[in-house]
Amino acid sequence: MRYLLILLLTVAPFCWSQQSTDPLILQADTLDLGQRPILLNEVIVGANNISAYELVLAAKKVMDSSVKNKDHEPTYFMRHSELNEVDLNLDLKESSIEQISNEFINHITQSIPKQSSLHTEALYRLTQQDSLGESARLLRGFQLEEESSKIDAENVAEFFLEKIEESLSKGNYFKVKSGIFGGKIEEDDIDLDDLRPTKDSIISDSIDINKEHRVASAMGYQQLNEFNRYQPYGSDPVVSVFEKPKRFDFQIVDYTYYKDQWVHVIAFKEKSKAQFYGELWINEEDKALVQFKFINTKPIKSIKLLGFEYSEPRAQGQFLYKKFDDDSYRHYFGRLELDTKVNVNRPLSFIEKKKAFIGGRKVNRVDLDISFGLNQIEEYTYILSETSTSEMDTNSPSVLEKLDSYPINFWENSEFSIAPSAAMKNFRKLTEK
Repeated sequence: MRYLLILLLTVAPFCWSQQSTDPLILQADTLDLGQRPILLNEVIVGANNISAYELVLAAKKVMDSSVKNKDHEPTYFMRHSELNEVDLNLDLKESSIEQISNEFINHITQSIPKQSSLHTEALYRLTQQDSLGESARLLRGFQLEEESSKIDAENVAEFFLEKIEESLSKGNYFKVKSGIFGGKIEEDDIDLDDLRPTKDSIISDSIDINKEHRVASAMGYQQLNEFNRYQPYGSDPVVSVFEKPKRFDFQIVDYTYYKDQWVHVIAFKEKSKAQFYGELWINEEDKALVQFKFINTKPIKSIKLLGFEYSEPRAQGQFLYKKFDDDSYRHYFGRLELDTKVNVNRPLSFIEKKKAFIGGRKVNRVDLDISFGLNQIEEYTYILSETSTSEMDTNSPSVLEKLDSYPINFWENSEFSIAPSAAMKNFRKLTEK
């Protein structure tokens, strides 16, 4: 049991009177010392000497027990945004094909959008099946993609396919080289029909609605898995404060009243890598985790090899947990932001050779220098439903193929009452004048 002791010491006015014998004081017979309040800070008095490390182990035990309770099939709202910035430069060094000129290369470069974004707002149900395991079902939602971000390169792709077809029909083959690496491509190695886009008919479009629904459900489950990788509990968490607590330094930095309960605020920091730091909020009553916040100080991944660079420079998240009716603790709100950077600076050569000659004889050659950069930001927001969702089921998925603007009252009848994100709310489909 802890007791809160707050001391407030005030020096009250003190009056002192005496008969003065000093003529300089004249008739003054009162000396006012004034008042000076002294306010002391809170002092917590108790017999509980549990350390920060012991609190973390106790919280791990509670959360592990909650994770094993999988009898429930929760319904959750997931908002996911993917923002991309692309920088592409192609420098043509040599070309023996007349059509592949600097103008053609510039056309390819300009067909790649500099910016793109994809936004999803959807309601899913997580289900457990003995044969298939865990899966998600899309109940309702929207996915919006900027019209300007679509790559207009069909003519370019068709041109290359025709050139490849023409060469292979003559019995030629290709060598692709990038620096010291190279590979040989022959007719049996590729199926050109698979590379061409298929023209769907109206009948197949109407049938594929169910397929699109399955794909969207699988994508929602994949996004949930990516989101859950940053939970402190799990089989292979990114921030392993529970799985490998000895790698971290823990310190109790506060004891405060939070959401009708007393909680210990524990700061953590990795010892050697110094990669992650953050806070674990653990309640006093049953030592359960009620809040988890983290941010990294060094890239999670960083790969540099032969002109290729890949890094994950930022991961920042906040998760909130609480006890449900089955006495288990689960996260009911989460926010996660991830950054990814990719850079490629390499030479690339396409060499066409004839098979009829020993070792092959060069027919055509195209040499390029490629400079490609991608900066990607992903944002996740997760909200868990607490009520039964049987009324939310739909017998068949519906699709809005033409959308002039995002319907801001789409979630109005939902228990979540979620306003659309700024990107969704301001979305307008581009129309030709």
